[in-house]
Parts: sequence; structure tokens; C-alpha cells
Amino acid sequence: MADKTGSSNWVRKVARAVLITGIALLAVQTAWTVIQQAMAWQAAGDAPWQSQVALGVSIVGLVFAGLVMVLAYGVVLLLASGHEALADNNDRSGRVETLLASHVETAKRQAEYGMLSDRARSLIYREHELEALRETVHHELMQQDYAGALALIETVEKDFGYAEEASRLRQQVENARRSTLDEKVDVAVRRVQDAIDRLDWTRGLREAQRAARVFPNDAKVAMLVDRVTAARSQHKSELLKRYGEAVKKNDVDGGIELLRQLDAYLTPQEAAALQESARGVFRAKLHNLGVQFSISITEQRWADAIATGEQIVAEYPNSRMAHEVREKLDVLRLRAEQPKAAKGA
Repeated sequence: MADKTGSSNWVRKVARAVLITGIALLAVQTAWTVIQQAMAWQAAGDAPWQSQVALGVSIVGLVFAGLVMVLAYGVVLLLASGHEALADNNDRSGRVETLLASHVETAKRQAEYGMLSDRARSLIYREHELEALRETVHHELMQQDYAGALALIETVEKDFGYAEEASRLRQQVENARRSTLDEKVDVAVRRVQDAIDRLDWTRGLREAQRAARVFPNDAKVAMLVDRVTAARSQHKSELLKRYGEAVKKNDVDGGIELLRQLDAYLTPQEAAALQESARGVFRAKLHNLGVQFSISITEQRWADAIATGEQIVAEYPNSRMAHEVREKLDVLRLRAEQPKAAKGA
């Protein structure tokens, strides 16, 4: 989009220069005509009406030529604006296609999650519950509210049955009672660093802010928020660097994976700057899938062709290739079933 806007600006500048030059030349011509005619009248001693009419016609013609130049300049501006609007619409269409592909991927993950058993879902929720419990107990320990921490552990053990976790947390409470202030600060710092190592920036920032409230005068704690912010920025810079290298190497799959990771870090302005590059990566991925699809059909590997075709339709539902693949999938499924039917017979 930036290149197209620059091209339109260049056209505007040239048109403006031509208009100014043309009007200046017309003004000079008008002044010269008036001066020449005045000198002729002065030499002749009078100004016949034919000469006056001719002068008036000349001036009107020059004014008309100036108006034509202004209108031509306006037409150029309209064409340039139309060109920019068309380019902007194309960009928006690309963003919509990428967004739809992302929604399709999210819907697939939600469908897969919906097919999990109740037991599997309970295991996932159990881990979240335990992590929330650990954070709450740790907060109570930093406040040196040991009785409150023990009461919370006992309640959770009875209500949720986390006996093993409750035993481990009680040991932490006991250790905290015997520890010094410096040791408590070190524990808070380690928890923040652990969140940084896991790239869990939200939790790391939350832990850093909690430690700052409990230990407001400690120098190490005062730097924790900045440490989380700096680590996040550094990781973002590394992702951008790796993405640039992937684009240079034409590593399409790696580039797409890095774009998905970067989605959580980029500001709207940064995302707009990467937009053209990202579209190129997604187009390359679509091209590669199309080649795989064609080769699978040529080699009569129907199952591979079906899998690749379904991936194209899922990830690029509005592309021209997806429409063509949809028309072939039913035929491919019939061909894939024919060997099975023959084997059964």
C-alpha cells in the first residue's frame, strides 16, 4: 500500500508542477499580448475597435486555456484518489481473507475441544485451578498471613480433594515461617523469573506488581516490572528477526508460525507495516499447497490429495483455488473409496 500511495503522490506532484508552469506561461503570454497591443496603439495614435476586439478574444482564449488546465488537474487528482481507494480495498480484502482463515482455525480448535471427554476437560481445568491456588497462597505468604494461607489450603483440600497439592503447600507455609525477609524476596523474584521463562507475560507482570506492593522498599523488587517488560520486548524483537530470516529463506511454514506467535505482540501500526509481507507468505503457502494437491492427484494418491484439499478450503476459504478444490473433492472421495469397495468385493 505504501508503494501505491507513493506512486499517487508522485503523479499529484507532477500534475501540480505542470499546472503551475502552464498558468505562469499563460500569465506571461497575456501580459505580453497586452503590452504589444498597447505599444501598437501608441505608435498608431488610436485604438481601432477591431484591435480591441482581437485583444479581448486573445485574453478570453488564454483564460479559457487556464480553466482547461485547472480541470485537467482536477481529473488527475480524481484518478489518483480512485487508484488509492482501489488499492485500499484490495488490502482490506486481503485482511478479511486472513482474518477468516484465523477464525476457521479457531473454530477447528473449539470443535476439537468440544469432542474431549468430560474427564479430559476436568484435567485441563484442574491445572488452572491449581495454578490459581498456588498464586493465592503465595500472596498470603508474602503478606505473612500464615493462618489465612493454611485456612485456604484446608478449604481447597476438603472441597476439591487436592490432598497431595495441599500437603506440598503446607510445607511451603512452614518454610516461609522460618525464612528471612531476603529469602522471601528471593522467592518472589524466582516466581517472576519463572513466568518470564515460560513466556507468561501476564502472570509475570501480576507477580511483579504483587511483590512491589508487599516489598515496596526493596531494590530488587522495584526492578521486576521493568524486567518483565524488557524480556517481553526482547522476545518480540527475536520473533521479528526470525520472521525476517524466514522470509529471506522462503521458509513459508516457519514464517506463518512466527506470524501467529507475533499476533500477540504487534501493535496495530506494526501489524500494518507487516501486512504486505504477511500476505506474501500466505500466498506462498497457498501456492505450495496447490502444488502438493496437483502432484497427489497426478500420482493418484487420493487420500493425500483429499487431506491437502481440505486444508486449502479450511485455511483459504475465499480464495479462487479453494473454490476449484471444492469442486474436485467429491470426485476424489469417490476415487478413494473405489479401492476399498473392490477389496471388500
